[in-house]
Amino acid sequence: MNTRIVLTKRPSGWVDESCFAVQDCAEPVGGPGDVLLEAIYLSTDPYLRGRMNAGPSYAPGFEIGKPIVSRVVARVIASGNSRFAVGDVVWGFLDWALRSVVPRGEGLHKIDTTLGRISHAVSVLGMPGLTAWVGAIEIGQPAPGDTAYISSAAGTVGQLAGQFAKRAGARVVGSAGGDDKVDFLRDRCGFDAAFNYKTGSIDEALAEHCPQGLDLYFDNVGGSTLEAALRHARVGARIPVCGMISAYNEVDDPGIKGLQALLTKRIAMTGFIIYDHVHKLAAYQARVAPWLRSGELVFQEDIVQGIEQAPAALIGMMKGEAIGKRLVQVAAE
Repeated sequence: MNTRIVLTKRPSGWVDESCFAVQDCAEPVGGPGDVLLEAIYLSTDPYLRGRMNAGPSYAPGFEIGKPIVSRVVARVIASGNSRFAVGDVVWGFLDWALRSVVPRGEGLHKIDTTLGRISHAVSVLGMPGLTAWVGAIEIGQPAPGDTAYISSAAGTVGQLAGQFAKRAGARVVGSAGGDDKVDFLRDRCGFDAAFNYKTGSIDEALAEHCPQGLDLYFDNVGGSTLEAALRHARVGARIPVCGMISAYNEVDDPGIKGLQALLTKRIAMTGFIIYDHVHKLAAYQARVAPWLRSGELVFQEDIVQGIEQAPAALIGMMKGEAIGKRLVQVAAE
């Protein structure tokens, strides 16, 4: 018997486990050209919260009674497709299920196991890593002498964005929601400074750690953190916006105060969706994989065991429990 995780109702405000169900279901059956997969790692990502809502977004919403879908690392266990052989390890946007079938193998990508851990295909060497690179380097354009501030800095994207900006010569400051995360940023990721936004004023922390102001703010959270960054931004600052997790569970949109700073300080604030940059992934992997192998680049994973734990793992990630990339492992590598 197969097992899957489905959405049972749309959350209002904070998502909780009552929005999900763990269901037994029939084993998938493939036809000619199809690929049968066994999931290994399920990816938990903040954008999944938005897909639980009704209404349009940049990604289609989940249907009630249907499985949650995210990036999944999986093993081919049967194939009627010449492009995929039994034993191949792939990633794709797949159901949260122990086993699934992909018609004609569409949307599956073989994982180059020589680049690093297979889980890296949906994290540091996948879309989250490319997100950090595009935001921090291509949009943020850090230069020696700049000060870069990264919010949600101990998360999947933040830990990499800070290290990329540091490699480019910037002084890097990060914020996170726990003293253990602050220690991780300073001691493991090499941030010049870090602070716990839950235990003090963000304005006071930025004044202390960024006394000359901000040249780059990598925005993962929006809300009051973005407002503080606008107050401390220097003339000509760049603000790449890849997420606003502080608002994902809010019923109303309170808006952002202080946007007049965009005009008075000539700030470039750019929202981006990583799917517009997928064509850059191979070049990104070729650049970054050697840094991982050599230890120059640090990447932390937080792995939860068992498909039944997937809803709690996702909710915990949204509440800031994890350090680094949170994955759910549902089968042995």
